[in-house]
Amino acid sequence: MYNNLANDLIKIFNEHSYLSIVLDNSLKTQNLNEHDKKVYTKVLYGVVERKLLIDYYLQPFIKGVRVKPFIKNILRIGCYVIDYMNIKDYFIVNELVQIVKKKDYKSSMFVNAVLRNYQRTPKVDLSKLSPVEQISLKISLPQDITSLLYKQYKESLESFFIPKTIFNTYRINTLKTTIENVSDILTKDNYDFKIISEAIIIKESLLNHELFKNGLIIAQDLSSIKVGNVVNPHPYSSVLDTCSAPGGKSLHMASIMNNTGSITSCDIYDQKLDKILENAKKLGVTNITTLNASAVSYDYGKLFDYVLCDVPCSGLGVINHKPDLKYNITLKDITDINNLQKQIIRHAASYVKDGGILVYSTCTINKFENEWLIKDFLNEFKNFKKLEEHIILPTSEEDGFYICKLQKGERNE
Repeated sequence: MYNNLANDLIKIFNEHSYLSIVLDNSLKTQNLNEHDKKVYTKVLYGVVERKLLIDYYLQPFIKGVRVKPFIKNILRIGCYVIDYMNIKDYFIVNELVQIVKKKDYKSSMFVNAVLRNYQRTPKVDLSKLSPVEQISLKISLPQDITSLLYKQYKESLESFFIPKTIFNTYRINTLKTTIENVSDILTKDNYDFKIISEAIIIKESLLNHELFKNGLIIAQDLSSIKVGNVVNPHPYSSVLDTCSAPGGKSLHMASIMNNTGSITSCDIYDQKLDKILENAKKLGVTNITTLNASAVSYDYGKLFDYVLCDVPCSGLGVINHKPDLKYNITLKDITDINNLQKQIIRHAASYVKDGGILVYSTCTINKFENEWLIKDFLNEFKNFKKLEEHIILPTSEEDGFYICKLQKGERNE
């Protein structure tokens, strides 16, 4: 198991593969019992969540040594298990040494020495570091990104990203069932859950449950569900979803509209549009039409009652359940994304009917991409006014999100 874990970490850290996909493939292909699956998941997520802190504590023991990726990840696994798992230290050290010994006897001696020393030696003191450096290590977020967010949130930033138990969330598809029916089924199956509006909050995965397989529920975060509720399109209205993939918000709005009116769901990749239609069929949605269209330049040829700009973003609000994102985003990426967001909302604004609604949303907490962008937009587009603004910070039950509802019409000065 630990050999495969080390290889999976190479895929994530060195080859930039997605954690969720790597884990899913491993759990499907390895012959693990339920207990080992939980251990595998906990260790893989745990090392990714705490990579920078683990490396900081590990550095004094490997200083000046060129460590190959496989060995580096074996050491990371060992440090994580020693610090955070209820597994005997001697057991995990012996287990990892034996794994390495099969590949390289000399490296196994190195691993043994490093992990034995790591067990015995007190941790390096973080208190002498600056507040930004401390928070960067504690939440394992690169220091330049930490600095950006620290200027916006100060010490409260740490609480957003301290690793915690993350719940799964599913939206109940009211086109095919009722909230009461789903609640009865989950209660009968002895699940511990709660329902907020049409959202199921639960620790366990329901991806293999008949409710999911039959399209009665769909995986969707609580914050993401709020976007559709803020748009709240009336029945028989026309909706443009400019950046629709993977389609969760379009599917939700179809449910709100009870399959009436029309929703035009756009993306620039045909395979993503195909997935939207596949899910629409599964959920019984019939009022969605997909369109391959660039959100910054496409001429839609008509105006809409509602336009949703759920724009590409830095993703800094979803780190709690996608911790690998932390190591694949740079300040330049954020600047480029911010410029794209500005182009999208300005282009979309011209396709809103008079009196119509424009909703802008992201899954980030970076104010440059959220409230400060909207402030600039409203300063330029005087014919729009703000109706609602929701700043949602990350918790164990929902992602960090930003949602702003604007109306096209005379500005109230």
